[in-house]
Amino acid sequence: MTQAGGAGAISRAEFERRLINRSLEDETFRQRLLDEPKAAVEQELGSGLPESIEVRVVQESQDTIYLVLPSRAAVAQGTELSDQDLEKVSGGSTFSAIPDDEESASSGQVYAVC
Repeated sequence: MTQAGGAGAISRAEFERRLINRSLEDETFRQRLLDEPKAAVEQELGSGLPESIEVRVVQESQDTIYLVLPSRAAVAQGTELSDQDLEKVSGGSTFSAIPDDEESASSGQVYAVC
């Protein structure tokens, strides 16, 4: 997935990191992601998602870890999804990330937006 905007386009992974980082810095945004995930993602994308796309956001706790599996269709094809396919499901398939910095990683806390 690349976000529309030509030279300002970002990858899906970067968009996921941006959502997670903002949710860590902005409690109001974090709560909106939890309460109205599709609307929050659409606002960040700057465009609406198809009606058929569902967005789910979950917040891990110290005693619960979520594992997001790829769709069987993508695995069965044996190929990665194209940017066009990812664009169709941006925000609706899966969003997950683990902080890249060593300090966050060593804290044992995992952040996921699904």
